[in-house]
Amino acid sequence: MKLMIKPIIIALALCFTSAGIAQNNAIDKYYSDYADDERFTKVSISSKMFSLFTNFSTEDANEQQVIETIGKLKGLKILIGDGIIDSKQIYKAVNSTAAVSYEELMTVENAEQEMIFYISESGGTITELVMLMYEGESIMILSLTGDIDLQELSNLSDKMDIQGFEEFKNLKK
Repeated sequence: MKLMIKPIIIALALCFTSAGIAQNNAIDKYYSDYADDERFTKVSISSKMFSLFTNFSTEDANEQQVIETIGKLKGLKILIGDGIIDSKQIYKAVNSTAAVSYEELMTVENAEQEMIFYISESGGTITELVMLMYEGESIMILSLTGDIDLQELSNLSDKMDIQGFEEFKNLKK
């Protein structure tokens, strides 16, 4: 899991700096619960940071696609814990909370890890993507809000080498 989480953090940290996001997404409760827990890394990126990317222009089509995809996003929150003895219990609690409010999109499981993706839609548009991941004593909870196109997100993850989102290539809109 550490191998999957680290590229996500590094890619996002290189592209963005942390800022606040409006409350009311899937992980706010857990963000608050673990705000002072040093075992957790918390990443929060605001809509303002994403909107700054719309000011960039480039002649490279791939770079322009990345800019346009990022410009549609409104917020990102990630809560990552390593060395969490009760990570499986936390994962189950978050999963049961998310299952009530979101539609399950995809589950990826093997002997070492569990990963589940949820979405929230409004008017046929995906407005939030939630990803939960658990492995051993590690856990990650991610909430991405905005106008989300899964294919564009998959392409973006390829260009930025973000693991975990490549599964979206196999999904239809």
